[in-house]
Amino acid sequence: MKRLLVVGCLLVAISATGQVKGFVGLKGGGQAASAYIEHTIYTTFMDIGIIPGYHGGVIAKLFTNQNPGSFLNAGLQSGLTYSQKGWRQHFPTEHPSYTVKMSYLEVPVEAMIYAGKQNFKVFSTLGVYTEYLLNVDKDPDPDTDPAVIGNDVDFYTYQEGYDKTFGYGCRVSLGVQYESPIGAFHADGFFGFSISSFMRSDDLGEERPDLSNHYTLGFSLAYLIPFGKMEY
Repeated sequence: MKRLLVVGCLLVAISATGQVKGFVGLKGGGQAASAYIEHTIYTTFMDIGIIPGYHGGVIAKLFTNQNPGSFLNAGLQSGLTYSQKGWRQHFPTEHPSYTVKMSYLEVPVEAMIYAGKQNFKVFSTLGVYTEYLLNVDKDPDPDTDPAVIGNDVDFYTYQEGYDKTFGYGCRVSLGVQYESPIGAFHADGFFGFSISSFMRSDDLGEERPDLSNHYTLGFSLAYLIPFGKMEY
């Protein structure tokens, strides 16, 4: 939250000078979410699948110091996003799959490179984000008896009150933006990966996975209101 306030204050300060072109607005979209759950030493036998998810929130873009002689120019993208992540574990028996949905509040800070003339721009972003866990929705834990879930099958899940609520990761996107007389429209496709593990593992001698990372692949649509007078 502090980072978002700093970015907001920076946008206001720079826009006051007039040497900026910026956009603020609302975004939302869909995503496919899953998790990488493994152990550095021991082999983990988990059949992990994807779940559908969604995200939404506010987005801010900032363009400054355009070089007229350059085909590519740079900017900054940030915001505040509610994002639903998680995974589904499948079993080789007739036992129903096990689903975990984890809702996070994300604060991304991304460098942006864009190209294009007049009102249409193509852009790419690369950056990092921090995330804070808001809610966990899990199916009831299965009976881990091999006769129920299968032989040589491991089961691990997020444990409230023990595992981590704060994390960080990286994100890359590719998209387009069109500025019209009624505002700007943004569309992008993205991939995000949580570098930090969401499960706690204090001892590599334990078989509980020490690597547990969310990843998402999805798209975003946004409506943006422009501010500033700089040509970009």
